[in-house]
Amino acid sequence: MFETLLTLLGKASITNSYYDQIKAICQQIETLEWLLTPIQFTPVAHFDSEIHKVAADGNCLYNSIMCLSGSTALTPSELRVRTLNELVKNEIFYNNRFMHIIGPLNEAMKNVARNFAFSELYEIAALSNVLKCNIRSIYPTIDYRPHLKIMNSTFEHAQSNAGNWSPNHFVPLLLPSGNSQSQNHLAQPKISGSGSTPTKATTKNNSLTQVRIPQFNQEDDETRSFQVPSTVIMTTNEIITPRTKRRLQLAETCASVESTIVEQKRIQARERMAAKRAAATPEEAERQRTLARERSAARRAAAIPEEAERQRTLARESRAAVTTDEAERQRILARERSAVRRAAATPEEADRQRILARERSAARRAAAIPEEADRQRILARERRAAATPDEAERQRMLARERSASRRAALTQEKAEQQRTLARDRSAARRALLTSEEVEQQRSIDREIHAARRGALTPKEVEQQRTLAVDRSMAKRATATPIEAEEQRVLSRERTATRRAARVSEEAKQQQTVAYKTARLQKTVKQKQTVMKRKPNQDAKVDWPKPVDMDCK
Repeated sequence: MFETLLTLLGKASITNSYYDQIKAICQQIETLEWLLTPIQFTPVAHFDSEIHKVAADGNCLYNSIMCLSGSTALTPSELRVRTLNELVKNEIFYNNRFMHIIGPLNEAMKNVARNFAFSELYEIAALSNVLKCNIRSIYPTIDYRPHLKIMNSTFEHAQSNAGNWSPNHFVPLLLPSGNSQSQNHLAQPKISGSGSTPTKATTKNNSLTQVRIPQFNQEDDETRSFQVPSTVIMTTNEIITPRTKRRLQLAETCASVESTIVEQKRIQARERMAAKRAAATPEEAERQRTLARERSAARRAAAIPEEAERQRTLARESRAAVTTDEAERQRILARERSAVRRAAATPEEADRQRILARERSAARRAAAIPEEADRQRILARERRAAATPDEAERQRMLARERSASRRAALTQEKAEQQRTLARDRSAARRALLTSEEVEQQRSIDREIHAARRGALTPKEVEQQRTLAVDRSMAKRATATPIEAEEQRVLSRERTATRRAARVSEEAKQQQTVAYKTARLQKTVKQKQTVMKRKPNQDAKVDWPKPVDMDCK
C-alpha cells in the first residue's frame, strides 16, 4: 500500500503544481486512520556487522531506522510516506525551524516525495516525531564546513543509539556485542591526536544502554583527504557492486525525469506565450516586440567579440545538426508565422516593418568587417551549391511566388518607388567598388551562371528560356509607351556606363572581336552572293553571232 502511495507522490513531484498535489494526497492519506497506526519502535541494543547493514541507495536514513528496529514489518516506503505526511501536517513548524538553513520546505517536499532520494534535516526532524523518539546526528569533521554544525545535534524527541558512520551516509550507532573479536577489531583504529572513544550511560525508551560518542581531532586539517593505496583504488574501480548499479540506475532515472520536466516546462512556456500573444492588443504586441529588440540589442552591445563569435558558432552547429526534414519543417513554420503576421498588419504597419528590417540589415552590414561579409557570401554560395536540383528549383519557385505576391499587392506608385530604390542601392554599391572589385564580381557572377547552366538539363534550359521570354513579354505587354521608352533609355545608359567603365585593353579587345565578327559576317555574305550568281554563269545561252562571220 505504501509503495503505491509513494509512486503516486513521485508522479506528483514532477508536475508544475507539485506542492498542491502532494499536499492534497497527504491530506487524503491523513484520513486513513487504519493505515497510519502509531509505530511501535524498539531499537536493538547491540551491533552485529553481519546483520546490521545499510544499503546506500538513497534511502539510507530509513534503512538505518529499519536496522535499529530489528523488525521486517517496516519498509523504507512506509517511513518516507509517514515522514512526508508529518512535514505537510506541521509545515509551519518545520519551516520556521529550518528554512534559514536549508531553504523553504515546499521546495524540499519535491525531493522527499521521490523514492531513493537523499535525506536532509527536514526528514530527520520529521522522522523523530514519526517514531516518537529523539534522533541524535553525529557528523564527521571530514570536509567539514561551518554550516554543517547543525548535523551534530539531537532532534527531539529521541536519543540515538550509536554505531558506525561515514560521510554522506546514515548508519545506526550501536554498542558492539560481547564478542571479543568484534570489540578488539573496533578498539584498534584510533584517530591521531585523540584518545579512546568515550562512552556514557543513558536511558533510552526506559532501558539503560551505552552510547558511544565519537570524538574528532579538531586540530587536524578539516579539508585533508585520506591517503588510499593505488591498489585499493584500482580494485574499487574494477568492481561494480549491486549498490553501484542501483546508484547508476537511480542517476539515469533522475536525469531522464529532469529532461522530461524541462521539456514539459518548455512546452508550457510556449503555450503560455501563445496565449498571451493571442490575447494581446496590437499596441501591446508591438510594445513587446520593441522591448524584445531593445533587450537583444543591449545583449549584443554588452557581449564581447569572443562571446558573440561563440554564440554564432553554437547557432551554426545547432543548425548543422538539424536534419533536412526538420529544417524544412522549421522553414515552413517560420513562413506561416510570417504570413500570418503580414496578413494581420495594416499597410502602414507593414511599411514600417520593412523600413525597420532595412535599417537592421544596413546596421548589420555596416558593423560587419569585410572578412565576415565575405564569409557570409561564401556560406550562402555553399548552401546553394549543396542544394539538389529539385530543392533549388523549388526555392526559386517559392522566391518567384513571394516576389509576385509582393508586386501584386503594390500600387503603381509604390512599385515605381521600389524600382527606384533598388536602382539607387545598386548604383551606390557599384560606386563603392573599385575597378578590380567590379571585375571580380563580374567574374564570380559569370562562374555562378556558368555552373548553374552547366548543371541544367536541356529540358530545364528550354524551360528557363520559356520562363524568361514569358516574363519579358508580360513586362512589355503591361508597360505603357512612356515606360517602354524609359526602359530603353535606361538600358542604353547602363550599356554606355558599362562600356565607359571598361579599361582600354578590354575596349580594344571588344573592338577587335567586333571587327573580326563583322569581317566574318561580310565574308559569309559575299560567299552566299557568289553561290547565288554561279548557276546563271554556267547556264547555256545562244548569243547572237557577228554579222560578218558568214561572209568570211
